[in-house]
Amino acid sequence: MTHATVPPGTEQPKIASPWIERLAADARPEAERLQRWAAMGLPVPPSWRVRREVLAEDTQAVTAALAQVAGNTAARYWVLQQGPATPGSQRESLLNLDSDLALSGALQQVFRRANAPDSVIIQSMPARHAAGVLFTRHPVRPDLEHVVIEGVLEQGHGEPDAAPDEQGGECHGDRHGDRHGDRHGEPARLILHRDGAVAWSSENRSLVERIGADAFATLAGQLRKQFERPQACEWIFDGQQLWVVQTLPVGSLPRPTEAWSRRAGFGLWHEAVSPLWYTLAGRWLKTAFWRPLGDQLGWQELANVEPYRRQHSHIYSNSQFFLRLLEAGVPQAQAAIPPAWHPQTSPPPQRYVRKRDGLQPWLAGRRLRKLERELARQAEQLPDLGDTDGLWRALMRLDSIGERLAALEGWLCYVRPPPVISATTPELALANALPAGHRAALRALGAGTEAVAGVLPAAGALGADPMLARFGELPSELGRLRDMTPQRAALLGTLPEPKASDAAAVATGLREQLGTALRQLLQRMAEVLVARGRLVRTEDVFFVYFDELWQLWQPQESTRPGADTVAQRKMRLLNDAWHGAPDWIIDQIAYGARLDQQQRPVLNGSAIVPAPAQGTARVIHGSWALAHIEQGDILVLDQCDTAWLPWLCLAGGLVLAGHAAEQPAALLAQWLGIPCIIGVDDAMHCITTGSTLVLNQPAGSICRPAG
Repeated sequence: MTHATVPPGTEQPKIASPWIERLAADARPEAERLQRWAAMGLPVPPSWRVRREVLAEDTQAVTAALAQVAGNTAARYWVLQQGPATPGSQRESLLNLDSDLALSGALQQVFRRANAPDSVIIQSMPARHAAGVLFTRHPVRPDLEHVVIEGVLEQGHGEPDAAPDEQGGECHGDRHGDRHGDRHGEPARLILHRDGAVAWSSENRSLVERIGADAFATLAGQLRKQFERPQACEWIFDGQQLWVVQTLPVGSLPRPTEAWSRRAGFGLWHEAVSPLWYTLAGRWLKTAFWRPLGDQLGWQELANVEPYRRQHSHIYSNSQFFLRLLEAGVPQAQAAIPPAWHPQTSPPPQRYVRKRDGLQPWLAGRRLRKLERELARQAEQLPDLGDTDGLWRALMRLDSIGERLAALEGWLCYVRPPPVISATTPELALANALPAGHRAALRALGAGTEAVAGVLPAAGALGADPMLARFGELPSELGRLRDMTPQRAALLGTLPEPKASDAAAVATGLREQLGTALRQLLQRMAEVLVARGRLVRTEDVFFVYFDELWQLWQPQESTRPGADTVAQRKMRLLNDAWHGAPDWIIDQIAYGARLDQQQRPVLNGSAIVPAPAQGTARVIHGSWALAHIEQGDILVLDQCDTAWLPWLCLAGGLVLAGHAAEQPAALLAQWLGIPCIIGVDDAMHCITTGSTLVLNQPAGSICRPAG
């Protein structure tokens, strides 16, 4: 890449005119912006300072001097910087001039004004094949960490027409594979993931095909490294490389004051949850994990701030807590904060050391085994319906177990460094990540659904929320599994047993067992409340908050939620569970949701199982949708509970919003050979159930079938 200016100390070429001085790279604050940009390593075209004394020379001499400093090449044009576009503006007013003679005339005009400056800056621009603007952060989606490029390929600088899309698929929105070739002179748009992979391209593919995504990704990385605020960079392309014309902070993209993420559960919150489970599990994590951690690390400003809230029937985590974790040296916390809060450079390495963290892995395993034994004893000692005090004491004992489990899960999910995956095969990595009951369920599929029916009830349910029916209560939920292909069933029967299960997987299984124990106890308590006339139906107990449950349990008359209120909560949860919820709520605005159920352009991802697929899309927001899966469906998921994996075995293809290739659903796809694309950020809200999808490999694009 040609540097824009002459580095300090480098001998500059002799110039015929003493009034024209080439600018050298200079990082000092008082230097010209072009000099500071050059010192940053940005590709700035060569520039010169022209002083007013140049008027002493005649026009021909000025023209000759300009031609000399530009290298006497005709393949360029000049830019004259005329100062701020408006008073106080950071944007320069740029005058494009197509010849040395035109620049000479413009200099004469500028310097003969009554308020003429002492000097001006000029740049010699290479021949422009394309031009546009690059945003280092998405200009309208603060929830997505994408680079957005807009530009135009100049007429006469195009390449031959692009070949048709290999799979014959027409991509969502505009086509990724334009069968009619590039349309030069028309605006084109390109969106890149942070790692530089193409997330989306408009029908006019001139930017990615003529210039290439790598060039834009490199420039975006340089800008992010040098500027704290997001930038809008004006660029040109000369047929060989990109050049920076000017770059400005994007004033419309301020740093959010608050952000809530639905994806910050890290395995704890996968789907819509009932009001009672929220006030139980959310309180456990707040009191047993976040509060002690904040006290230890001095988070006084968060002492009275809630780490969770329930909205759209889903649990949202307060990103302020994860920002503090990131600042304390927990890199994985970055996934739970919005892009505007991400550090400009890579997150710091794991340096957070909690008190006794050296023993924590051993202590976590020991404490989990102790909680498991205690939970088993509680499940065997359910009080009779007439023992109201005993029923409440049993609830308090389970509540205590949940709080102690939450303290361990908080460390395992939020603080502990991600475990190093040493498994050589995807099936072994998958086995390490699964609770014992979920491993047994997958292996049992190899022996037929009758065997699964005997295993899954002991494995819990499709989530820890006690509202969810257990397999033993609804064996019909297993009916779809009979459609699994024999080849996949045979592979499932060979799922290995890991040498040692990961502690987080053990905690997940224990949380499900706790949910099962709570369900059994709460159903007994609900029978008492129905008999007293405090509830209409037994399932209503899951739709009251914990303080409401306490009031209902008191022998004297007390305020209780009306039947209409409970019914509305049920309907809201069912609707939110089926349609999903926004991924982020940033400054009270929801992002990442398309609740109108209309299809939108889909961002590309990365193909990890290179096989094409076509089928009917089925968007899975939670376990409610699993019973509707048909053999060969293209399943679209954001967060996936490991208990859902038996149903994923029916998929004709998987589209996953997460970027991690080691997530359980991706490991299952690699093992069974299910076509799979990961890192499709907006898939959950751009794809509609019932539409036909084509997964194009190895491009990682999601398209509609041709015709």
